[in-house]
Amino acid sequence: MDLKQRLSSLRRQSGGEAVDCSRATRPAIAERIERLRPAVSGPEHRGGCPTMTDPSLAEQLGGHLVADGLIRVTRRIGLDGHHGRVALCGLNHRVATLPEPEDGDPERWLMIDTETSGLSGGSGTLVFLLGLARIEAGWLETRQYLLTAFAGEPALFRQAGDWAGRGRTLLSFNGKCFDLPLLTARARLARVADPFAGLAHLDLLHPTRRLFAGRWSDCRLATAERQLLEFVREDDLPGSEAPQVWLDWIRRRDASRMGAVLRHNYWDLVSLAALALRLGEASHAPGRWGADPLAAARSWSARGQDQRALALLESHRQGLVTAGLLELARLYRRSGQWVQACAIWSDLASQGEAAAAEELAKYHEHVARDLELAMSYASRLGEAPEHSHRRRRLARKLAERGSTGTLL
Repeated sequence: MDLKQRLSSLRRQSGGEAVDCSRATRPAIAERIERLRPAVSGPEHRGGCPTMTDPSLAEQLGGHLVADGLIRVTRRIGLDGHHGRVALCGLNHRVATLPEPEDGDPERWLMIDTETSGLSGGSGTLVFLLGLARIEAGWLETRQYLLTAFAGEPALFRQAGDWAGRGRTLLSFNGKCFDLPLLTARARLARVADPFAGLAHLDLLHPTRRLFAGRWSDCRLATAERQLLEFVREDDLPGSEAPQVWLDWIRRRDASRMGAVLRHNYWDLVSLAALALRLGEASHAPGRWGADPLAAARSWSARGQDQRALALLESHRQGLVTAGLLELARLYRRSGQWVQACAIWSDLASQGEAAAAEELAKYHEHVARDLELAMSYASRLGEAPEHSHRRRRLARKLAERGSTGTLL
């Protein structure tokens, strides 16, 4: 008895029907996924929750079914309004900018935020909701692309890319580490062009951390909204719950919380635009917004704007501690204002600050050519190799001067 006959015999003994193994085929992936869905208790409900078709979900969300498996929801907010305490009219013209070169013109900003099927990232994580926003004819317009099925993913990238256009600057919050790498991976898997590749990108998480990491308990977007925008969300769905909402839709066609996910994503987009304005103001006037003036000054200086950095620290001098005073003295030195720089160094050196004593040793050796005073400051330094080398060099110069009567 061959294997086929033995299987048929066992099947009959167990009370089942014989199986024609030559005709047995493996179910398609889509069929296997469908088998995992819970049994439907009726035509209108699954598991006690109302079920929805794609068109009915689009209607409920105020959007349109624009492709198989893809809904687009469009909203507009007037620039004569506010988001929290931030006047959105600032998006019409540049009042204050961030030091980042990617900052650009607000009319070229493209705010971007995603909601995903998981929070760990990786190519197995799906972007089921892509939110974009830009300035359009005096409005802040948002477009949200919602997947209702895996088949809609290529259309999501194509439609989002068509609306985003080229030459824009992306604004995100933690997008460089999460949103954009994930979108790139998903576009590759969907075999479509990545519409965001090559665009300038300003991740607002970084200037937020730079200006407020030492002032706030954390630098989450919700904290920035509360502290800088004075915007507090009401009845907001936590972003951590978004993956479960997507699974509820895929498994049971339960869309009862999908509107809350879109609302959360929408507020993220509007907050990005408002936060960019406020961070620009905080970079110019950190004291007004409780930001770190030293961090703001260093960011301006790093972009080659020493005079702006110098003016900022001068206006906040009363509140500067040692690190801020040393940075102010450095900027004075770079601009040739030696008297002001030496005044700061002398005061700090008298308090035992070694970095200030080292700067004075350099100044008196190379600029004032007062070797005795340079040695007196060098003698306060420790035993690090560079300090020992400085003292030996000064001792040699003093000896040579003594033997020749000239300053070498």
